[in-house]
Amino acid sequence: MRYKYFYGFLLTLSFIGYNAQVSESVKKMAQPLDHISYAESSHIGAGGEESKIYNQFKKVAKIASNDELYYFAMNGSNALKLYSGKELFKRKDKRFLDVYTFYSRNPLIMEYVLGCTIDRKNIAEFLKSEVYAAPHYISFRDQLLKNKDKQDEIVKTQLSQIKELGYDKLTEEDVTTVKKQLEKINNKK
Repeated sequence: MRYKYFYGFLLTLSFIGYNAQVSESVKKMAQPLDHISYAESSHIGAGGEESKIYNQFKKVAKIASNDELYYFAMNGSNALKLYSGKELFKRKDKRFLDVYTFYSRNPLIMEYVLGCTIDRKNIAEFLKSEVYAAPHYISFRDQLLKNKDKQDEIVKTQLSQIKELGYDKLTEEDVTTVKKQLEKINNKK
């Protein structure tokens, strides 16, 4: 009988905690992703159509604080966990390493649609892939920015897309630092 009250208390406390962690506007924006168990890249399928799931998360990311993203990375649906973890990395939030460590030690296998392929891995592996892919975006961005005088509409569009993907503020040094931390975490396993 005591356990019944105890579990009721814990359930109530968790709902109160959820409400305190995430603002109403962010909760409302994230609601369509609440029960999504997989994630998608920005463009999917053989034709490269825009992903509705990814675009919905980008709306969430625009208004969510890092604290709210961290909450989703640890407590959201699989889609919110992965997208939020990636966004914390792009925002240079040190809690990205906490998220990576957690999923390294507590594997959560999920599907990720990348273009027209589907991959099944642990969330930590997807997060690591994001870190290792970042230098390519950064290098491309920096090359495009070198020729500011010769920026035509194509270059402006490419820079806009890189910014939209969240790679406008990351540097090579940021990525190198995170890679070293990931190696330390992986060596502790």
